[in-house]
Amino acid sequence: MPRPSKHVSPDTLGGRIRAARECRHLSLADVAGDRYSTSLISQIERNRVDPSYESLRFLATRLELPLEDLDLLAQQHRETEVEAREYKSYEDIRNEAAQHLASKDVHKALDLLKDLHFSQVPPLQRWRLAALRGQCYYTLRKFLKAQQDFVYALQELPKQEWILADQQGEQMLLHLHLANTYRQLQLPHEAQEHYTITLSMMNQDTPFGLVAEAHWGMSLIAFTQARRILQNRQQTDPSQHKQLLLMALEHAENARVLYRSIGQHLRAASVTCQIADIDLALGNTEKVYGYLQALLSRWSHALNEPAATDKKRHQEELCVVAASARTLAEIELERENYQEALCYANRSLQAAQGSYKIRQAESYTTRGRILAAINPEDPQVEEAFRKAVEVLADTERVGAKIRAHVLLSQHLVKIGKIVESEQVMERVSLLSYLVSARSSSAFLEDVPQ
Repeated sequence: MPRPSKHVSPDTLGGRIRAARECRHLSLADVAGDRYSTSLISQIERNRVDPSYESLRFLATRLELPLEDLDLLAQQHRETEVEAREYKSYEDIRNEAAQHLASKDVHKALDLLKDLHFSQVPPLQRWRLAALRGQCYYTLRKFLKAQQDFVYALQELPKQEWILADQQGEQMLLHLHLANTYRQLQLPHEAQEHYTITLSMMNQDTPFGLVAEAHWGMSLIAFTQARRILQNRQQTDPSQHKQLLLMALEHAENARVLYRSIGQHLRAASVTCQIADIDLALGNTEKVYGYLQALLSRWSHALNEPAATDKKRHQEELCVVAASARTLAEIELERENYQEALCYANRSLQAAQGSYKIRQAESYTTRGRILAAINPEDPQVEEAFRKAVEVLADTERVGAKIRAHVLLSQHLVKIGKIVESEQVMERVSLLSYLVSARSSSAFLEDVPQ
């Protein structure tokens, strides 16, 4: 008969029974007697079976142990077994959802996660499941729900020493995704905090693509802060404005180098569009004009091609075309070359129709600004600004929504539609309140989403 494992804790039911037997120098056969098999006693001592109450009473009598103590240990053993089964069940759910997400089947991943009640999930698994569900919502551009899940996941993070080495990458991704979410919700200070944490967690084993994404995010935040300083004329600090622009440029160039180093030239092109905006703000107009023309030359083929099997790549190509043409339109607008500007704006809008809604909205607002410069009374101006608002209506890009509403409101004031302008600004106030209310929430309501 095999000997019981020596690794069974004496604080468990099986360990207590074995210790009592060995203390009395009894064999398994001595304890089993004629009533039970030695195999059953061995299984009980190794916590392999859940003994009946009658079996516990027999063992308590045989080994002179308090029945109440054995019954309590048996109950604890059953609870531990249930927790172990639950842990495995939730781990299976997490693994399956992660596989669907990696395969870009986001809806299947979300179907597995959306009805979870985190209070019923073992504590050490809550943050991982919440972070994964947040990533699903983020991928679907549901930024408010993503924010809730990410914040909850951070609150449920265990102590650093309890996080396994293979989970530290998930922790870093949690900070990166939360930073991206805060940026989309126009909360730059919160975004910057988590981008900084993300970069501090990275090492030589971190994939370059993730490092590039964090640098790109930092660039966008610094550029947004620089624009806000410029817009707030009463507190304009030229040195701080330029410092933020240079910081934005450094992070963007780091991102572009990293993307190029791993052969992601389309992503590098997208970052170049961001660099163009920064260079323009720094006054490098001629330089920008040159490399944006090169970008258009490189990627404009996407305008004349149907969406290939890789629809995501086609969207990204059109996104580069839309962004490049829009910035060129802005340059021509500044030069008062209105017809040239309008040609670029129309080209940007054509590309944006096959790309992302944020690009469509930007193209409409640029077109509106050009038309307003030509003739403020032209009905097409208001139409363009309203189109930008309409395109973003069913999205959670709150920052972009606010900008589109403000531009529409400003135009309505210029053409004398004061009441309509005030109504639009009421919507801006509501959007701003929505963001601040969500960002100040300290917990995730434990209800299905």
